[in-house]
Amino acid sequence: MATTESATPTDFGLFTPDSVTWRIHADPSMLIGGIRALMIQALNPLAMAAVEQSTRFQMDPWGQLDRTVEYVLVTTFGDTASALAAGEKVQAVHRRVHGIDDVTGLEYRADDPELLLWVHCAEVDSFLTAYRQFGGNLTDADADRYVSEMVRAGE
Repeated sequence: MATTESATPTDFGLFTPDSVTWRIHADPSMLIGGIRALMIQALNPLAMAAVEQSTRFQMDPWGQLDRTVEYVLVTTFGDTASALAAGEKVQAVHRRVHGIDDVTGLEYRADDPELLLWVHCAEVDSFLTAYRQFGGNLTDADADRYVSEMVRAGE
């Protein structure tokens, strides 16, 4: 009697190929969404202080952009272990970034949950808006599903 191995399901990570997240994040409109997100994030003076005063950003702004793109790709299309590891790495970097904003005099921490929520929501809204404008058709239900899916990435 021949034995058969049971097929192990593929680990698609936080999102699956049929997710709205995969559809939106695979589209070239993500580039426009990313630029829009950066512009919106720049409206928060504490977010800008964290970026401006970050030694890592000052030394290598293009590398920072590349690392951000890589993070989005891994958390979107990577397996679960890779996505979680990317999140842990970003959290570790954010824990080290803190100081006083030169303009407002306010203290900031890059790991402040409210600041992180601002950044995340700006990305989600920007990726969604860019896709709807330049990418493809998206029903309101799919847009809601995307926002719901992105809670996983925000966590």
